[in-house]
Amino acid sequence: MYNEEASTMFLAWFEANHQYLGGRDLTYAEFPTRFTYEKKDKRWQPRKAGYQIGRLHYTPPGIGELYYMRILLTVQKGCMGYRCIKTINGHTYDTFQEACSTLGLLDDDKEFLDGIMENAELGL
Repeated sequence: MYNEEASTMFLAWFEANHQYLGGRDLTYAEFPTRFTYEKKDKRWQPRKAGYQIGRLHYTPPGIGELYYMRILLTVQKGCMGYRCIKTINGHTYDTFQEACSTLGLLDDDKEFLDGIMENAELGL
């Protein structure tokens, strides 16, 4: 289990999934719809009011495993650690890329086309 003093918003998400059942049906990007990140305490708390849309920062396809982890973060829910992100149907894959492939997220050039489109939209 991760320490309550998690140093990043991302690591605090793992801890929040340990602590709150109500967030385990959410992806990392969906998490802000029900939780707020308290910067001072470096932890997620259940949202009392309002609504927020989360987003993942752009990660170029050529960056390797970090890119594949980002893809998985759009579909994997309730992760409590890095191993959870690459665990599919009870099997933990060695790499995020293998996990993406297993989920059919890499069956064609879609991820590269998505990356190009996102790049164009951001003007990069």
